[in-house]
Amino acid sequence: MASNKESGTKWTAEQQRAIDTHDKNLLVAAAAGSGKTAVLVERIIKMIVRDENPVDIDKLLVVTFTNAAASEMRERVGNAITDKLDKNPNNKRLQKQLTLLNKANITTMHSFCLDVIRNNFHHIDLDPNFRIGDQTEIILMKQDIIGELFEDKYESMTLTDGFYKVVETFGGNKDDSKLQDMVEGLYNFSMSGPYPRIWLKEKAKEFNLSSEDDLYNSKWMSIILSGAEEELQSMINSLHGLIDILKEEGATPKIIDNLSETISSIYIAIDGYKAGYDEFQRALQSITFGTLRMGKDVDESIKNEVKNVRDTIKSKVKEMQKTFSFSLKDSYEAIKGMYPIMEALTDLVIEFMDRYKEKKIEKGILDFNDLEHYCLKILNETYDKGIITPSSVALEFKNKFYEVLVDEYQDSNSVQETIIDLVSRKNSDNPNVFMVGDVKQSIYRFRQAKPELFLEKYNTYEEISDDHGGNSGKILLYKNFRSSKLHF
Repeated sequence: MASNKESGTKWTAEQQRAIDTHDKNLLVAAAAGSGKTAVLVERIIKMIVRDENPVDIDKLLVVTFTNAAASEMRERVGNAITDKLDKNPNNKRLQKQLTLLNKANITTMHSFCLDVIRNNFHHIDLDPNFRIGDQTEIILMKQDIIGELFEDKYESMTLTDGFYKVVETFGGNKDDSKLQDMVEGLYNFSMSGPYPRIWLKEKAKEFNLSSEDDLYNSKWMSIILSGAEEELQSMINSLHGLIDILKEEGATPKIIDNLSETISSIYIAIDGYKAGYDEFQRALQSITFGTLRMGKDVDESIKNEVKNVRDTIKSKVKEMQKTFSFSLKDSYEAIKGMYPIMEALTDLVIEFMDRYKEKKIEKGILDFNDLEHYCLKILNETYDKGIITPSSVALEFKNKFYEVLVDEYQDSNSVQETIIDLVSRKNSDNPNVFMVGDVKQSIYRFRQAKPELFLEKYNTYEEISDDHGGNSGKILLYKNFRSSKLHF
């Protein structure tokens, strides 16, 4: 273990690297019990007390996930500074840091956004006397608005307009509660991204295909076909495993040939996927399973295992054949036909968004989504166009913050990521974002967190070494210090 002489704490080599590595975007993948909070606190302390180029605590932005975590972080940093002051009570710099701690930006993302809005409300023509809406109040307001929206739509509805088509497609037999839930769900999901209106319209346009080739080259088809390829490859691996077992049992060549023929037909299907949809569909329908007679020489338990695995594969192949029973032309026409319906659904969501915004302005309240989006609007000059152009406020933050540290990064969403981009130097030649988290602990269902933000960096950043260069890197903290060996 590496040792910190001042604190007496012993750190692993990986922890010490996470504490000391600067001047790059750094992702720390920290498993449960690996001491990530201690590492984060030590990193902050070392920056503010070092002899060369020390950093004032208020020049750091430390983003945590909850108010409790922010309070704990502030307390731990305060305790660490106090401990050092006890050893060196005349240290003016430490005294200054303890004073600055009260206004340090150790906060949740929502609290940071609220501060940005309160200090810059004039940039977005917002009434400064707003309040944060109570959760129950917000829920009831949304219910009232969506109910009124549907009533108004029904009053003016014709058999040819978009709302009628949406109701016919998604409405329930007895009432529209499921459709109303869908509208609200799409609104909530879109608000987890930086530019919800643009996102909604773009998603509707994806249904406006101009040819079968458009469908084949679409993201949907890519995901579906690559998933099918992975499933087929898994089947091949399982069948090879059966062949190995049967060979050990001394099974006849005829049994091995039977399974090998199935493997060959699945390989043909995979090759067909690479050649095109029609070729893949034909090859998939041609996957064969001959009669498998294992004879008396094979142990009964082995027979059962082989039969069960093979039957499972047969079932999966049949299911896949059914999934891909439609021609590319039929699928293209079906999706193309959905475009005006999806466009009308998008319009319905945006109208709900507008009415909800107007009602909040009327009542002088903001919800948690508003905190992020009004903050983003202040930071981004071209917010309404979906293009990132840092405003004067954002540039002030970029110059102010020596480093931006994000705890529980796996639970960030896209709008929070964009805010971090705007207040940091993440995309510059001297990047300064420190991200720590564990994707296995993501609570992505809460507030539409997007763990793929973490995974994208985890898969593309190179692991930091002593001679590592570049503007980004990752460090893996894997040792669990909470668990101890059990003795019996």
